[in-house]
Amino acid sequence: MKLKKIYTMMAGAAMMLAACSPDDFSFGDAQYSSDDLKCPDAYTVTIDGNYVTLESKLKGCTPLWVTPNGRSQEQKLTLGLPFAGDYEVTLGAETRAGVVYGEPYQFSLSQNDFAQLSDEMWVNLAGGVGKTKKWVPCNGNYGVGRCTGPVMYGNPDDVRNDGSGSTDLMFGSANWAPNWDPGFQSWLIPADDPYMSSYMEFGLDAKNGCTAVVFRNDANGGTMMNGKFNLNVSDKTHPVISFSDCYSLHNAAFDEVCSNYTQDVKIIECTPYLLQIATMRTNSEGPWWLIWNFVSQEVIDTNGECIPKEESGLIEKTEPELPTFSNLTTDLFTTEINGVTYVGNQMTFIINDETPYDWMWWNGSPAVSKWENVANGDYTTNWAPACGDEIGDFELVISRASDGSYNYECGEKSGKVTIADDKLTFDEEITILTASNDTRTVTVAGKEFTVLACEPGESVTIGVPSSNDENGNIDSYLCATLNFKKIETGATGPTVVPLNTNYGDEGISWTENGCVRLGFHHYGDGGIGIFKDAASVKLKKNQTIKVTFKLKPGVITWSKTPKCALIDNNIKKTWEPGCFDLDDAVTVNVDGETTVTLTNTTGSTQKFTSTCLDLSIQFDGFGEGDYTDMFESVTCVIE
Repeated sequence: MKLKKIYTMMAGAAMMLAACSPDDFSFGDAQYSSDDLKCPDAYTVTIDGNYVTLESKLKGCTPLWVTPNGRSQEQKLTLGLPFAGDYEVTLGAETRAGVVYGEPYQFSLSQNDFAQLSDEMWVNLAGGVGKTKKWVPCNGNYGVGRCTGPVMYGNPDDVRNDGSGSTDLMFGSANWAPNWDPGFQSWLIPADDPYMSSYMEFGLDAKNGCTAVVFRNDANGGTMMNGKFNLNVSDKTHPVISFSDCYSLHNAAFDEVCSNYTQDVKIIECTPYLLQIATMRTNSEGPWWLIWNFVSQEVIDTNGECIPKEESGLIEKTEPELPTFSNLTTDLFTTEINGVTYVGNQMTFIINDETPYDWMWWNGSPAVSKWENVANGDYTTNWAPACGDEIGDFELVISRASDGSYNYECGEKSGKVTIADDKLTFDEEITILTASNDTRTVTVAGKEFTVLACEPGESVTIGVPSSNDENGNIDSYLCATLNFKKIETGATGPTVVPLNTNYGDEGISWTENGCVRLGFHHYGDGGIGIFKDAASVKLKKNQTIKVTFKLKPGVITWSKTPKCALIDNNIKKTWEPGCFDLDDAVTVNVDGETTVTLTNTTGSTQKFTSTCLDLSIQFDGFGEGDYTDMFESVTCVIE
């Protein structure tokens, strides 16, 4: 029996060298070649029954193991392999020339060790030794898993979706929560998608080992795969599953959304009735967890009756509850002028250019039970296209008539609008906005709009129904956010961004990729930088952030004049050295002030709290000296 592994070493190496990689490898002074990383010279393999212990002999260097149980960076680790078969392990090392791997070491196990399958997850996943278990995409709300359909979304910067900022996606429903459960959507996975008749069937066979039969249906008739899987439960809080000759099930439209469906894929819930697998989005839309929901074939056959009532009842979803506004007819006509609040008879509304539209969905988890946004101002994704500049021309004027009724003007349309029961009902359909890209078009239009949020004098959010739950309740709305048009009282100029002056502190300035970095914010919600309040820094579409800095004279001895650039993960996404070839890179004035800019061309407002914004200056081969003391002053404005 051969247990084959799909090792994507080149991809793994590229990830390890990424500029913002969370991994930290140490490598000391030694340099290694592939020939140096063989067994037994570089490491030992000790076999005791079906347990295999690996121990690195490398000194001052982080070992990079590739094993049948997944990847590891431990100096010494023990693998549990329950089935007889032929296996291989590989050792790699991080060197100054990059990641280097040795030739695989192959070994055989002659017997099975079913005692290793005592963890209940083996039984939950595959039914037990000599059995198989089939999993199919979740097709509804069975009261488990916080899901009503086949896929959900999870925020990698707040996996609990409670504002705690936790980034550790752990096993167990109590340790995470989706930030959006879309159910079935025509543009995502509709209820009649061929994918819904796909399945994964796992088996534990004394002769053939851990078997995986994966059938993915699609418009072309589907693909059947017969492969193997390996379940690694050595860390019970972070179990992972790997596949060979097949992959973790997902619909065809998501083939290019995530780069890894085969190696060390996270299992975040596994009960006899529910399997939830998380893959990280890696396309141009940016990192985000995709949570794939599966239920056992038994759940489908019994329409959920096989799930114990006490288990499903624990996370039974609450029904959607709309917000109420007791003074809406007053709130909609309230404004503030020079600090004084007025209630008038007419109000003009314009589209909020930071968050012009969004979907609001009812998160029915008993611990949450509230309406939550989906796009959150990010219009760089295929499914949430950016609005064009024409939204700046939109105005909706609502006025109070002498008879107590209400009139409206919206573009070329005008007529009567009723304000009652927390709804705005127009006498004919109006269109607020349309946003399009190559993938889809989003149009916010209708006659009746439900008010989902209202801050008098500031903004009002109104929406039209987008989807219904299994009980027929509206559980999501496509919304537009309208601002109360302000009365201009004076000229405005560039926004000055307050900065700290601790330029030389650890984590504020450092060297990376042969360059000096100065961090304005780096990295994530818990990051640091010289922004005094990173959460308040917003760069609207087409706005420019302008940084002016001056270097201290005599600190750095420059042999060549360097270039500099502002680099980030939201707008340019181009790091060193490529960032210095772009149009916004500038030559540093080593004897005076230098101004460098970054313009937001994404089509939507960008924030930096979840990612990073750094100033990068060429250094290796350009200058020598104490870079932690090189900055005399730094200022920042947005205009």
